Amino acid sequence: MSTYVVMAPPEFDNLAGDPLQSDRLAFVLDGFSALAFLFSIIWMLVHRMWLVLLGYLGIALVVELLALAVSPEATAIAAFVVSILFGFEAQALRRWSLERKGWRVVGIVDGVNRAEAELRFLHKAANQLAPETKQRDAQSTSPTSAPIVPRVGSERVVGLTLGPEIRQ
Repeated sequence: MSTYVVMAPPEFDNLAGDPLQSDRLAFVLDGFSALAFLFSIIWMLVHRMWLVLLGYLGIALVVELLALAVSPEATAIAAFVVSILFGFEAQALRRWSLERKGWRVVGIVDGVNRAEAELRFLHKAANQLAPETKQRDAQSTSPTSAPIVPRVGSERVVGLTLGPEIRQ
């Protein structure tokens, strides 16, 4: 299972109320990003992470220049190491970029894939709203709020046995 951090845009106010707005939630994987490892610059451009891109280019340039001073083989190793490190930190940097834009974390959910994580999160959000509506519906439909007490004949049932025995 993978863990996803659920983020909502600044103007988003209701998690389960409007299904047309729920598609605006961002489910950011918490883990290694293979696409960010393989296509670092393109991945940052797609996710509009401009400051992260500038930082990545600066760090990659410094590391490449230092490695080039050592040997030509070290340059390839340094590029590989920078890409591996970025693959591990890419999703955290994406969350940081979204938070800078005003997005907020609204939950954390586990799922085999993103679709399952979305279903679990929206189901949980709907259930959090449900107790209020169930309570209102129960008050409006049932005139009495007395609990139902199971009985066998005139004896109260407690668990799997009859109520307290009265011995004389």
